[in-house]
Amino acid sequence: MSLERSVEGAIQEAMAAGAFSNLPGAGKPLGVSREQQAYAGDQWLGFKMLENGGHTPEWLTLGREIELDLERLAVTERNHREYCEAAGPDDWPRIAPAVERLRASWESLAREVRKKQDRFNYNAPGFRTQRPGLWVEHHVERLEARERAAGRPD
Repeated sequence: MSLERSVEGAIQEAMAAGAFSNLPGAGKPLGVSREQQAYAGDQWLGFKMLENGGHTPEWLTLGREIELDLERLAVTERNHREYCEAAGPDDWPRIAPAVERLRASWESLAREVRKKQDRFNYNAPGFRTQRPGLWVEHHVERLEARERAAGRPD
């Protein structure tokens, strides 16, 4: 049975049972956030209804997790950049442990994000909803290059 038929059947049964009678906000327009449109694309209304019923698809929830993780990655990278920009060649012995922890933290989280992205793309309903995977090795090399450019001894 397709997802559409399953959802439609559940809606028809609920309507027959009166589950949609006297709902809060009845007759008012649905508020659709940009986040919902970004995650669900053209199918946002169906996913909004599933979400309201507590049946959000796993891939959609995973998409939200990925976005939050990407924000955390951006913060970690910003901190790494700020450390590198503020450091002079004489500062490296003092800040090297912190910079290395930031790079290791970024790499660890990035690998987790990549796994989530792969799972998201596998479960997403179509190629339009898939997301490009994070190229972890390239970005780690970029962080290391930033450190060398800032004066980190090899």
